[in-house]
Amino acid sequence: MPPSRAPSPPEGNARRPSRRASIALIGMPGVGKSTLASITAKALGWDVLDTDAIFESTHRMSIPDFIASRGRDALRLAESEILANVLQKNPTEKVIACSSRVIELEENRAAIKRFREYALVIHIIREKESVAAYVRRSAVHDQDSNSWEELTALFRECCSFEFASLTVQTPHHDEDVSMEDTANELAVIFKPIEKDFFRLLRFIHGVDTNKVPTRGHRTYFLTLTYDDLAKAIPHLEDLSIGLDLWAIRGDLMASYDLSYLSFQIATLRRHSNLPLMFMIRTKSDDGTYPDIDPSNGPLIEQLTSTYQHALRLGCEYVEVRLEHPRSVSESIIPIRGNSSIIGTVYDWTGAYKWNSQEARQIYDDIIDMGVDAAVMLFTARTFEDNMLLQTFASAREGGPIPLVAINLGIEGKISRALNPYLSPVSHPLLPASGSVGHVTFQECQSILYFTGLLQPKKFYVFGHPIPHSMSPVLHKTAFLALGLPHSYSKVDTDSMDEIRRLMECPNFGGASVTLPHARNVIPILQHLSRHAKIIGAVNTVFPMSNGGHELVGDNTDWRGIKNCLLRSLSPAHTVTSATTALVLGAGGSARATIYALFRIGVVNIFVYNRTEAKAQSLAQDFQRLDHLLRVKVLDCLDLPLPIHPPPTIIVSTVPAFAGAVDSKSTAPVDVGLKLEHLHTNGGVAVELAYEKRMTPLLALAERRRAQGLQWVGVEGIDVLLEQGFEQCKMWTGRNAPAKQVRKRVLEVYDEMIGGCVN
Repeated sequence: MPPSRAPSPPEGNARRPSRRASIALIGMPGVGKSTLASITAKALGWDVLDTDAIFESTHRMSIPDFIASRGRDALRLAESEILANVLQKNPTEKVIACSSRVIELEENRAAIKRFREYALVIHIIREKESVAAYVRRSAVHDQDSNSWEELTALFRECCSFEFASLTVQTPHHDEDVSMEDTANELAVIFKPIEKDFFRLLRFIHGVDTNKVPTRGHRTYFLTLTYDDLAKAIPHLEDLSIGLDLWAIRGDLMASYDLSYLSFQIATLRRHSNLPLMFMIRTKSDDGTYPDIDPSNGPLIEQLTSTYQHALRLGCEYVEVRLEHPRSVSESIIPIRGNSSIIGTVYDWTGAYKWNSQEARQIYDDIIDMGVDAAVMLFTARTFEDNMLLQTFASAREGGPIPLVAINLGIEGKISRALNPYLSPVSHPLLPASGSVGHVTFQECQSILYFTGLLQPKKFYVFGHPIPHSMSPVLHKTAFLALGLPHSYSKVDTDSMDEIRRLMECPNFGGASVTLPHARNVIPILQHLSRHAKIIGAVNTVFPMSNGGHELVGDNTDWRGIKNCLLRSLSPAHTVTSATTALVLGAGGSARATIYALFRIGVVNIFVYNRTEAKAQSLAQDFQRLDHLLRVKVLDCLDLPLPIHPPPTIIVSTVPAFAGAVDSKSTAPVDVGLKLEHLHTNGGVAVELAYEKRMTPLLALAERRRAQGLQWVGVEGIDVLLEQGFEQCKMWTGRNAPAKQVRKRVLEVYDEMIGGCVN
């Protein structure tokens, strides 16, 4: 009988592994490898292999008992055999949690490195104090002879990537929650860690590389000039207005220690989804890092190691200087994976001119490095230098890589606004403003407007009746905060001819569409998004960005509902295949709701509507969407509901007042929902109507909370805001300044709450 062979490894490499490639987690004891492995395996539908569990199953005794009876040397030998076997036989679709002890033996490190050639090895780290506390409680790890620094270096030597698992504090504990606490508390702890870890995995696998578009709209980055990025967190929402990217200066950080960098980046990512660019400036480049002497081998090695670590952390962009020894770029470019390397030249002296042979040679040299983008920053002496820059940049438009060309100094200020890709901006909240000639994002928009490069557009909300629409407040506030010269007007009309006329104007920027036009507008549009086609209604219109005037219809209602649900669902109510939801109503909002539920993984949906035939029609439409989706119609709201398990999501899409659909009536709408319909297991109650803050559904959720049950209520105004933020992103290409918009909308909303709001 021929000997058994290990499965063939998948195609791929250490920086861009196959999506089927197994994932091995390595790291110190107590960093959460086993828990992360279980979470990841469940999400991917793979098997989890824990080498500690395999050891105890194989030897039929606990690891402490094995040590007591046979000693640590025997333990290491036995663990090595298990590790080699597990790695060799499981190249695909496994998540492997490796014992922390295996890193101490050279043969184990060699086995992990071989595995890394075709699979994924991620080093998990956690705060040193948390790990030390775990080790003190452990009967296994208290005799390790290697120092923390030595072990960390060995783990990094073997890994493809590194993930810093930030400790999460819960409100019920003064100290970190231990593994013996309740499952719900553990879920609270690991929800943000899971989110951060999956972001890294999506980046590694190329599912979402989180890159800034090189064309389509102007893009900007802000350098966070802090020695500790935790200091930026309270200001992050204000700092991020208009931005596409954060830049992190390694030379400004309080420590050059690699673990410090890991936790700094993890801290920023915990609070922001924007991509990151890592850079280091030397003293001669207005930075603090020592100038690089080609003969200073240790300094070059430290610089290279820092850049490699930024790639290991999954930084979306890493800036490397052309002037640095070639060995630096040659050490990082081949291992960039899905990171983009930016080749950069700074000239602070004014020695280079844009119309010179030197400038052309610098550009060619950057391209020859094999980088993904070029950054050339010269110093302007006269305003004419900006004209020379524009000529240089225009001649290279559409070149092999994007070019960022900027003039430093006061005379070059305008070049920062005119540069279309990754233009640096500053902000008054920063501890250090940056280089001379800096501009804010809002100042850039003003410069573009006054030079005719940013044309004012007209935006509208179309509907009838809409006497108290909140959309103008929402979008006017967003445009103002973003420094955009656009207008937003309310058009209360039932005439499609008037709507068509406004949308055909050359300065039309986009529109919010509400009843009765959500379906009527579709025939006059040239394109529909897939979401709008499925929902069968449009609430957002905008012209295509191809220079023509073809109109696109989309639907952001479902995105607003989805965002509110994901933010409000507790870990105890995480969506599974058994999750059930109840939708009240069968109109256009109900269609958007069902689609939102389906997109977050809810496949068991029940609909109740007083006109049952309308609900049946809706259910039939969505049954065709996916064979896993089950939409059933309830003919009444009996107690108990014929829904098993009871719904943890209830969404009301009916108007708060009958007057919303019949102008002659102001009676509140009552669909017959009772307190008992909100099960004691808890859940989320979402109200789409915002004519009043406390609707019957939200009142029931409030009563359940008063009983100590975990029901979360989501107001209709919150859903409106979320879908409006999505509209703003579609129209402007920028994230809405959510904090400022929310504050202003709620101020106006509260003033109007005594009347009728549409």
